[in-house]
Amino acid sequence: MARRTVRELTGRLVGLGMVAEDKAAEMLARIGKWNSLDEELAEDDLFGWLPEFGIAISVHGEDVDYVEYYYRYLLEDEVAACTGGAVVVTDLVLVRDEDDEDDDDEFLHFLHNGEPVWWSVEHQSDDYADQVAVAQQIGDLNPGGDDPRIFFQLQREKVEACQDDVYVLASPEQARALRDEFDLDFHGLDAVWPRRGAAPTAEPGTVEWHMQEDRRYMTEPAKEFLDRWLSDMDGALDEWRAGFLPEHFPFDFSLDSLDVLGQLVLDRFPDRSAVREAAEDPFVVGAVRYLGETLIRNGPNHWACQDLVGTADDWMPMIRPNTPDAFQLAMIPLDELGHAAADRDPGILGEAAEGLRESADRYAKALRLLDSIRQGGPELSEVDA
Repeated sequence: MARRTVRELTGRLVGLGMVAEDKAAEMLARIGKWNSLDEELAEDDLFGWLPEFGIAISVHGEDVDYVEYYYRYLLEDEVAACTGGAVVVTDLVLVRDEDDEDDDDEFLHFLHNGEPVWWSVEHQSDDYADQVAVAQQIGDLNPGGDDPRIFFQLQREKVEACQDDVYVLASPEQARALRDEFDLDFHGLDAVWPRRGAAPTAEPGTVEWHMQEDRRYMTEPAKEFLDRWLSDMDGALDEWRAGFLPEHFPFDFSLDSLDVLGQLVLDRFPDRSAVREAAEDPFVVGAVRYLGETLIRNGPNHWACQDLVGTADDWMPMIRPNTPDAFQLAMIPLDELGHAAADRDPGILGEAAEGLRESADRYAKALRLLDSIRQGGPELSEVDA
């Protein structure tokens, strides 16, 4: 491992293609006026210098005065500078209902290279940024396309309150080199992260548009899994109906029919683990299909795939509402079947539709709030809240 000095670090950043030689010379001259270039760097010093080289952003952990202005600075100025203009964030707005004390939903809305993005955030005080929200949604700021760089969060050896979070923009290969040579630990470095794909071409707001948007962030194997799952949905359901359903089953994709399906699940399985163990059983597979199709036909929802960065054992069909991720309460049909068996309550399957509907309602309300904020116009109560 190389010594963690400013000089050694600078030379390696140049060698990895992360910093241009002229920028490196400028930084060495500036740092050398006040600091030794050959002294071993403590972790805090190392974390502090990386943003100065223009290859990282730092999310402040202490008082930022007012979060909306801080987010604008961080996303509109710092991200653009760090990515060299590959990512341009504009029109950032903090969206929340100031008049509804019972509604604690907060969102950031901004444009990423002209495309709308929503982030879910939470603030106990307007003086502090939501570092957890940034960590969970930082992937929306990756350049994407053919650019292999990703914002990797540095992991500290000792975590203390009010520390800044530092995100280095690097390709996985560059990040691994920094880890191996300078003992820098990055969250999720060995995961298989999909690159942000091309924007959807379907009509905005349609089911196809939302499915295309999901695929932008899925690994190729997960896309293939979802395509196989959807390839003959009607035929698979007809076969399941003929092989497993009693004649009285109301095969009409109504929410009432889910109570009957729930009772069939309870008759077959005593608890949650029994359902999970039978995940590949033809009855369970068909029940997952029917539950999912019923939820889709009774709400603005669509099929998706739980894709835990390429972990094949965890791929599962899921239902997502036709909303941005910030509003989603995604539902995995297999888990709902297990929930019904565990609680011995067949009505649980129908209740899943309510949670998905609430996601759509929250999104619709946020859109109205955003429009009201931008227009500087009527209060929410005047725009059909």
